Amino acid sequence: MSAGDRPLPRVARRGAGRARLARALLLVAAVAAGGCASRGTGADGGDAAHERGARDLPLPLDGRLSGYALSFDGLNDYATMGNAGFPPAGSPQTVELWVNYQSAASTQDFYAARLDYDAGVQIGLRDGTVSVWRTFANRVLVAAPALPPVGVWHHVAYTFDRTTHTLYIDGVMVASSTATGDDRTPNQGWLGTVDGSAELYKGLMDEVRVWEVARAAADVAKDLLHRPPGPEPGLVAYWTFDDVQSAGHSLDLTGGGDDVTLGDGIAERMPNRVVSDAPVSP
Repeated sequence: MSAGDRPLPRVARRGAGRARLARALLLVAAVAAGGCASRGTGADGGDAAHERGARDLPLPLDGRLSGYALSFDGLNDYATMGNAGFPPAGSPQTVELWVNYQSAASTQDFYAARLDYDAGVQIGLRDGTVSVWRTFANRVLVAAPALPPVGVWHHVAYTFDRTTHTLYIDGVMVASSTATGDDRTPNQGWLGTVDGSAELYKGLMDEVRVWEVARAAADVAKDLLHRPPGPEPGLVAYWTFDDVQSAGHSLDLTGGGDDVTLGDGIAERMPNRVVSDAPVSP
């Protein structure tokens, strides 16, 4: 490996990532300001978006500020995510995402970061409500006292500050605990499932963010309705799912390289991208 081929140090990658995030956010703002634009044509004069395939839609150029979301069918759809930049087990962390689920009749994972089945944390629907639980022995860490209404968007945030696990729904703290969490750092990450075949999620997902800090309640409430205005200290992974030209992938906009792969690249296992009506704006 030559000096020019060596990967950037983590600090340098984050610097590049901040630039990528800033460019992405500027694009969203420009789209919102500019309204409609041409979709472009393909090699045969047809619509370029059609030639790229149904899963490779054009960027939202119609004023829909929320862009696109992932739609999971609850049967075989899932995604995997890189997690090299995620905080180690036992460290402060925050996971935030928007979800719109259809039912809570079964266990369904929104997010799972785990080390085999020995350790990790899962966020999703369990025992009829939104919960966070340990991968080992499925021990619940914190759970909402009642299920938020189905069929509408909800912002879910989980924070851990080395002592307390806290769950927020739509910016409001609904539960906390000091239960013992797993102490082994995850080496794999999943969206919409625990392993690609079990606890499959049926519903929509958008705006997934992972932080290496325990965000304060005021910050969670303040930021849930808009995208980061620019590079944010402590933000280690961020997926909007709006980069639809990336086909079966969604880029980590922090530049950390923890990109999402839809369905392991297998078409029938890929969640669809759909126009999002989550209440998120630039």
